[in-house]
Amino acid sequence: MALKIQNAILHILRNDGPPSVFSEAELDIDSEICEAFITKHVKKLINNPAVRTADFKHDSKIYELLGEYQNNTRHFKETSRAIAEKMDAIMKKYTAIPPCDMLVTRVEHNSGDYLAVLLLHYQEVYAHNSKGSDNQLTTCTALPFNSGKVEYACLIGLNGAAMPLSLTEKSAVIEGNTVMYFSELFLDCETSPSKKEQAVLISEVTSEFVDEFCKSDPKVSAKIKTAVLDESEVEDGFISIDNVAGKAFEDPEMKTQYVNALREAGVREDLPLGERVVNQQFSTHKLKAENGVEIRFPTELAATEDDLEITTHPDGTVSVLFKNLRLV
Repeated sequence: MALKIQNAILHILRNDGPPSVFSEAELDIDSEICEAFITKHVKKLINNPAVRTADFKHDSKIYELLGEYQNNTRHFKETSRAIAEKMDAIMKKYTAIPPCDMLVTRVEHNSGDYLAVLLLHYQEVYAHNSKGSDNQLTTCTALPFNSGKVEYACLIGLNGAAMPLSLTEKSAVIEGNTVMYFSELFLDCETSPSKKEQAVLISEVTSEFVDEFCKSDPKVSAKIKTAVLDESEVEDGFISIDNVAGKAFEDPEMKTQYVNALREAGVREDLPLGERVVNQQFSTHKLKAENGVEIRFPTELAATEDDLEITTHPDGTVSVLFKNLRLV
């Protein structure tokens, strides 16, 4: 995956006493340290299945600033400072938001230009303090890298008025209320569920549907999961809920009921989940008994009875028979 850093700058945002520091100089993107740090975090953002897509509201200040940047009425450094100042004002108003560094960088990825904004919250690390031959342990503040996770970040496409937006964030409790301050207060955008959230939602709806309409038959659950895996493999990670239902149910009425259940829950008709997300969510099937016994197996084993036989008895109990196993 080609990633080229065009510009980068780091601002220090404080609401705990010392003043914020807005950088007057861009980062040295030719530095190996700088390149490694930015590349690692931006690639993580691009590949994160938990990122949400979003649309800017028409009166978003960030959207307005980036429009001016694209029209060359603002330079990169000036734009980054205006972006940082908006976050700084939010943090000073709501002091429950912790201080952080803000990294703003313009990158080229797969022939497209993007602006990434990352809030780098500090983490405490251990180090040594040496005075002559006296070596002692101490702690210091560091930016997240190998063991640290950037929890608030966005990637914005710089392709005219459209400006596709993807982001990752956490909720925070501010003045007693749970707020998604990164998207709601800072970016001023409306988000859609992430690939991971959509996959989890499909799993939850499927489980509820099978419990209600299929007497909790584990074979039906496994068949639906297999249909999702097959659809993803054929369509390069894209999922059509109509196609999945058609593969999972021979009865037209059951197919319609299942599709309606997904739609009512908010699952989109066609989902670009990606093979990675689909495999993580659907490639393994789990059976859990009341006595605490859990059995996990590859979903594909339940597609036929050649290797795995699941029998549901009249009293509601289930027997599982594995066949043709070669132990390793």
